[in-house]
Amino acid sequence: MKNYKINALICSNKYCCLLLLFMIIFSETQAQDTHYNTVQFGARSALMGGAVIGNVKDNTAVFYNPAGMGFIDSSTLSINGNAYQFDNIRIYNAIGQKKDFKGSSLGSVPLFVGGMFSKSDKKLKIGYSIMSAVDFSFKATARIDDKLPVVDDAESPGTEEFIGQASISTKLSELVFGVGGGYRLSDKWSIGLSNLFTIRSLSFNRATYSRFFLNQSGTPLVSSSFVRNADYFNVRYVAKLGINYQDKNFSAGLTINTPSIGIMGSGTIAADVIGTNILFKGARTTLLANDRQEKLKSTFKSPLAVTAGVNWSIRKSSFGIAVQYFGSTGIYDVLKAKPSAFVRPADLNTSLGSEEFLRLKAAAKSVFNFAIGYEYMLKPDVILSASFRTNQSYFDKELNKSVGIKSDVATWDVYHFAAGSTFTRGRSKMSVGLLYSRGTDNSREQNGNLENPDEGNFLQGSTTITKATYSSIGLLLGYTFAFKKY
Repeated sequence: MKNYKINALICSNKYCCLLLLFMIIFSETQAQDTHYNTVQFGARSALMGGAVIGNVKDNTAVFYNPAGMGFIDSSTLSINGNAYQFDNIRIYNAIGQKKDFKGSSLGSVPLFVGGMFSKSDKKLKIGYSIMSAVDFSFKATARIDDKLPVVDDAESPGTEEFIGQASISTKLSELVFGVGGGYRLSDKWSIGLSNLFTIRSLSFNRATYSRFFLNQSGTPLVSSSFVRNADYFNVRYVAKLGINYQDKNFSAGLTINTPSIGIMGSGTIAADVIGTNILFKGARTTLLANDRQEKLKSTFKSPLAVTAGVNWSIRKSSFGIAVQYFGSTGIYDVLKAKPSAFVRPADLNTSLGSEEFLRLKAAAKSVFNFAIGYEYMLKPDVILSASFRTNQSYFDKELNKSVGIKSDVATWDVYHFAAGSTFTRGRSKMSVGLLYSRGTDNSREQNGNLENPDEGNFLQGSTTITKATYSSIGLLLGYTFAFKKY
């Protein structure tokens, strides 16, 4: 774990901040692979749970509402939020009773790095940002060793000595570069536009190995293995349009994210299936299915999103509410292999080619999230904050019915809690907070229960309904320095 502490006293000039920017870009992050808002960008915005759409006060406006930049009165450079957190994922009974997939990670999460440029036109404000939106990793292995009834007693009397093992390893990252502007139309109204470029990369591997001995003379071995890999990168563009109204004690905002536009991307997909002495079409057969194809075009889609929020203050208290809707995307191919021979010997299955099997699939169901945030001015230079927000998974269960490789791990909805304080010293702001997240899926459809091995599906296990849980606890640190007033 890279451990970079931010000290408001020593980071009081732009050179120190630029150094920290470089360090944070190369640190590690954690997030979920089927959620839009696992992390919130910026210290104040994170402590408010993202409920800042109507009144975003710093350069995180590039992400939350670009129109809010029209009301910002100082140029800033921010390293807004470095969260040190512990994540834990557990998928119960992944390949059998008490044979779980478990993964834990400890890392630092840079939420946002950004700044604003000084302009001679005081109505127009330009900001930039680098956001580490996703860096999800999960690795787990489970094994079963038991005597199970695999083969009919007429061929192999009694139970067979069976060994099965399954593993999964996935790493997904998204780095977002944003440039946006806000234009102040009047004392109360502003409009804005952000250009968000996302670089997404995935490395996925899943393998299942099954072995057993026939209860016959010579105890012949029957085995199967199924390994699938996918690696790709993709660059896409999203435009965020925003409008912001601000009055003395009340503000409101609305943003629209356009569906993404693919810019470029490529990837590799591979699969290797081996069956040795396995029952196939009524006879024991040895077969192989294998292909690997590189430099395939990659596609990844972000749907239309609409966000609205209001913020208001009463004496020393401030409140924020935000709601967000994401549209859906139907099942599509992130990667698809070109037509090629797949099964060998070919006469075992002449209809199954690489283009049918070597396909990395994705989809997204529509999602609705909301956030509630609260701030209390304990003193003019000390603000206390707390928030709650939902983070629904966009995982579409229809994916389980389609042929191809599915890399999604997270199927659970997550609920986030945050609390902390922000301290102001001159032109510097330091934020400290605690983050806690929890998610559960009690009806996860899990493929590969090896307690019921069946040669009819090459000993890959049966489909079962199981449970998965996710939890995370972390420390949030953030720093913002305002250079000067406009």
